[in-house]
Amino acid sequence: MLTRLSIKNFVLIEELVIEFSPRFSVITGETGAGKSIILGAIGLLMGQRADSSTLLTGAERCVIEAHFSQLDAAASAMLEEEDIEADEEECIIRREITAKGKSRAFVNDTPASLSLLKRLSEYLIDIHSQHKNLLLGDAQFQLSVLDLYGGSGALLHDYQRQYHAYKALAKQLEETQTRAESLRKEQDYLQFLYDQLEEADIEAEELEGLEEEEKQLAHAQEIQSMLQQAVSALEDDESGAIQALAYALKSVESIRSYHGSAEEWCERLQSLRIEAQDLAATLSDEGESITFSPKRLARIQERIDLIRGLLHKHNVEDCSELLEIKDQLSDQLTQITSSDEELNQLREALATAGEALMSKALELRELRITAARAIEGALLGSLRELGMPYVRFLIELQQLDSPGAMGIDQVTFLFSANKDIAPEPVADIASGGEISRLMLALKALIADRRSLPTIIFDEIDTGVSGETAERIATILRRMGQSMQVMAVTHLPQIAAAGVDHFYIYKEHGSDSTRSHIRHLSEEERVDEIARMQSGSQLSQVSRAAARALLDSVKD
Repeated sequence: MLTRLSIKNFVLIEELVIEFSPRFSVITGETGAGKSIILGAIGLLMGQRADSSTLLTGAERCVIEAHFSQLDAAASAMLEEEDIEADEEECIIRREITAKGKSRAFVNDTPASLSLLKRLSEYLIDIHSQHKNLLLGDAQFQLSVLDLYGGSGALLHDYQRQYHAYKALAKQLEETQTRAESLRKEQDYLQFLYDQLEEADIEAEELEGLEEEEKQLAHAQEIQSMLQQAVSALEDDESGAIQALAYALKSVESIRSYHGSAEEWCERLQSLRIEAQDLAATLSDEGESITFSPKRLARIQERIDLIRGLLHKHNVEDCSELLEIKDQLSDQLTQITSSDEELNQLREALATAGEALMSKALELRELRITAARAIEGALLGSLRELGMPYVRFLIELQQLDSPGAMGIDQVTFLFSANKDIAPEPVADIASGGEISRLMLALKALIADRRSLPTIIFDEIDTGVSGETAERIATILRRMGQSMQVMAVTHLPQIAAAGVDHFYIYKEHGSDSTRSHIRHLSEEERVDEIARMQSGSQLSQVSRAAARALLDSVKD
């Protein structure tokens, strides 16, 4: 509920503070006095965009602040999600605009975005102006009326959760199908690449070993010849190294008995002779094992060419990377093979989700049908009370072919105020007065079913007068018993129905014009309603008529 509104340096308002009660309040004043300015200021608190042109001429900063009480639990939860301290007793929204066009918003003194203000205001206040009547022709608004009146909000929330899950599953199926089709197009080629690597049967470090063997086979005769020469150099009876070491050993042994170091030298020479003999045997065995095989060389070179070709084909450096590619190809082929199973599982899951969604949509539809019939009956009574004796109002609910984000219903409000004209869609009705009364009746019908504590009607009285105006006043006053209602009006019947009456007026100075507002006393109300009834020339008769009108609406 809006308890306090302060405006500073906004358009024609230099400084203004209004304290509101929780009842039905009316705001009156001459045309151009500034009623729309106040609504514009509230609109800024609801997240509307602004620029420096809204500032009072010569001002550096404009500040608009509103205090709300009885904060809804959902609104408190929203603030907590935004890390804004929520106070159950009071919520303060402030908007500041500078002469340079910069704008800042605050909720409970914490900086807030305009999007947050818009979302938060949905729980705080509703300004109903003439352009809001266009909502009557909006299918989503019509559905929201049914859901609000029928109490199907929780069911709709559950349905929408299932709907989004269903759409996500459908998207996953589509993406999996696309991916599977793309892989199937490459399946033959992928299989060919895999079979080629499988047939090659490559080992991790095979190429290095083959290249080493190729070198050895290519130089087999040279290796064998050089090894034989080495063995001869070691084993030759006359000039071989082994024979020379034997002579050296024998010579040193001859002095061992009288030379102290000879013993060590003998051991070393003996070790050298044994090592030389062992090396000669090894070289001899190696030479005998090496044979030149043109066939083996050809097979190795062919294998090397195969592996190098595969390395080049797959643009990798070694056999280990080829094996990784083989594993990747195997995974892709397995994925193709298993995609049919995955697709079948997704199709089954989607079908199950679709059945559950349809069941929920039909459940929602039943509640809407019940609400539609109840609204039709309730609205007919209200509209007849508002001066439409021949009114007909029908809610047409057609079932869609498939569920959408709001269910499976397409709703159309049908209306006729004349007994000789068949009901037509509300969007096609031309009479502004009829639409205003229909919207008022709808708002009154759902007012106590909403968690919205404040509603402001901006000239809901357009196109009506006399007895109809009195009936509108009665409805507004009745609404004010369960929620905070405000009405900007030009009709004395509605002004008289207000529990509180605010008067907006202008004061013209020598070089400026300013808008002001004040809460009228009982006597001031008499004069204002008399002015609204009879014009600026007040008389005892006009004042008496105003008092009679005020007395007629007192509880």
